[in-house]
Amino acid sequence: MPDLPTSNLASLQTALHQAVTAPRPETWGPAGALLAPSPMSPERRLSLYARGYRARLLDSLRHEYPALCALMGPTVFDLFAEGYIATCPPSSPSLHELGARFPAWLEETQPPTDGPGADEAMPAQLARLERAWSGALRAQGPEGLTPPPADLLLQPAGRLRLPQTTVPMRLDFDFAPLLAAVADGDPPPTPQPRPTLVAVARGDWRVRLHTLGPGRFAWLQALGHDGASAQAAAATAARGEDPGRLLADLILWLPLAIQAGLVIAD
Repeated sequence: MPDLPTSNLASLQTALHQAVTAPRPETWGPAGALLAPSPMSPERRLSLYARGYRARLLDSLRHEYPALCALMGPTVFDLFAEGYIATCPPSSPSLHELGARFPAWLEETQPPTDGPGADEAMPAQLARLERAWSGALRAQGPEGLTPPPADLLLQPAGRLRLPQTTVPMRLDFDFAPLLAAVADGDPPPTPQPRPTLVAVARGDWRVRLHTLGPGRFAWLQALGHDGASAQAAAATAARGEDPGRLLADLILWLPLAIQAGLVIAD
């Protein structure tokens, strides 16, 4: 590669980055002229590197969104992933950041839908769920922390919060059978359209999907990542229903929620 002033390093990096992420050789611009002489043409060398680089990016997205890849099939998934990479090329050295906008991109590019539960909305929602899953693998979780007492809900001053590894989600599809089938290497079933309340959470270094009833889901939301009084959150989550009934259910469920890593002491 020719010697270039240090001040041109950013321009050089930008030119090569645009070349290896460009969808077609004719969009490479002058990047080929930056390469040192070689028996192989600059265009050929850039083409080899670009194909290898994009293949690595596609492989990263397949690994982060395995259920979506299984549901779509690898050919269709790669078409969507290539469109995403062309629109949102990587800007971070971390491959985890590569797929950050994939769920939003799928939602922005999906056809108009007839309402909740439409098939067109399924890929974006599944991608959002899988992104929360991969985020839970990396975030700071409950491991190593002193767990709250199992009877904390009986204490008026007791406070709880969600760790960063817990993500409550409202979905229009039941993705649990699909995720289980993909994890076991079985053929993926088509998710059934139904309103579903879930929380992705990590406990003992293992991420799981928890299907929740409305009261428990609303309670987790009321606690939030900033924390709140556990009893006050229960009153908020009751939403006009009998708060005592919900509180009694939460008292019985709390030990399991702590063990699953859904909540931690505030």
